[in-house]
Amino acid sequence: MPTAKVPRLTGLKKVAGKPVDLLVHGQDLGDDAMLIVRLTEEGFELSDVVNMLSTSEMYLCEDMVKRITGRSVRTVQRLLKEGKSIRLDSQQSVVAYQYALVLEMATRAFGGLPQAEVWMQKSTPYLNGYVPLELTHHPLGFQMVEQYLCRLLYGGYP
Repeated sequence: MPTAKVPRLTGLKKVAGKPVDLLVHGQDLGDDAMLIVRLTEEGFELSDVVNMLSTSEMYLCEDMVKRITGRSVRTVQRLLKEGKSIRLDSQQSVVAYQYALVLEMATRAFGGLPQAEVWMQKSTPYLNGYVPLELTHHPLGFQMVEQYLCRLLYGGYP
């Protein structure tokens, strides 16, 4: 029996750059947490979020596009085609930032994007068996994933 084709956000050029930089147009966030609060309150441009999504094959599948943008693949494609300036709401922007930051940190922690994507999709003992990708959508789950990655990057876990 043939398997159903899963919609993907296709036809995009992979944009070079770090996921967070693509969302914030390379602005130096430094230690200013209030800047990211302000940017997410304004809402990220849909085109910037799509550029961030294009950095990861994993992020281009339907459920991830919907999880991050709040819109279906077809809707995102239509909106991009129309060329209008569309901003995500603040909650969607926070979620987009969380996914961008986790992808960026995991890429550094695991030595590359393919390894990061594998790790993000597997249950992890240090996260009580949860899948990091599933936790990232929730504010407290995101904190747990971020703390774990910080420990990997800066010492604390083998």
